[in-house]
Amino acid sequence: MLTNLNKQHFRKKEITWLAVFAIIMIPLGTYLFGTKESPFYYTLSMIGNRLGYRLNFIIWGIVTGLLLTFFIIRLFVLKSFHNQRARRLLVWSLVFLLLTVLIPTLEHLPVLKVFHVLVAIGFAVSLTLSLYLFIKHLSYNDQKAYSSSMVMFYIVVGGSLLMLFVFGMNGIFELFFFISLSIFLGILNRKLFKKRD
Repeated sequence: MLTNLNKQHFRKKEITWLAVFAIIMIPLGTYLFGTKESPFYYTLSMIGNRLGYRLNFIIWGIVTGLLLTFFIIRLFVLKSFHNQRARRLLVWSLVFLLLTVLIPTLEHLPVLKVFHVLVAIGFAVSLTLSLYLFIKHLSYNDQKAYSSSMVMFYIVVGGSLLMLFVFGMNGIFELFFFISLSIFLGILNRKLFKKRD
């Protein structure tokens, strides 16, 4: 019995450390990739597809997508959030991000370029909707966490749209989205599980 408890404790610590790794690597990896060229002139897709960093772009997308999905699923599990729509949206966000990095944006293939843009939008929309459903769930049992989380959620989404409006279609709003999202998820994790972890 003691051995099983020790194994469970060790496994819980492993998952916690993996979550810490994820929430550090998502913004760090995005920043390192997104600043290989000037984010004021190029989107992450342009850096990956046009400027010779295709493999880096694919690796960034796969690693970021998997770590992000793992971290959010962990939040769902720890808060006993079993909403199937939110889980499906989260899985779709991963699929859309993987398609985004795998589909090249080439000027001579406009159909692929349009599809690339559509799946990139699909990633952002499905991810934010999934998180929105989770935050709404908090209103039923943790009103304080719900209120502060909704404010942070609006900062992430609204701030990203503001960056897009102010700076245009370049890497600045993408960097803001991934970095602010990671900060939001880290703070949310701390608020919800500081007594548990």
